[in-house]
Amino acid sequence: MKQLILQFVAVDDWNRPVFKDGKGRYFGDTENLFNYGADKDEVYSFYRGKQLNEHICYFGRCSDGDPIGGRINEDVKIILE
Repeated sequence: MKQLILQFVAVDDWNRPVFKDGKGRYFGDTENLFNYGADKDEVYSFYRGKQLNEHICYFGRCSDGDPIGGRINEDVKIILE
């Protein structure tokens, strides 16, 4: 099984949590929104125990725009670091 390791960046202007991988690609959640300024602990606590592939999608090479791709395939394990 492939792994996608993501690190929390911030909550963007649309209140979406934004994550980044080691290759400079951005990911996020367009359905579960957070208060601006929410920190990593609050965001990670929300996702604990959830199937991340149902929530996280590919945003593209920038973090504050329209998401480019759909959901991440179920054969990819998403890890939040």
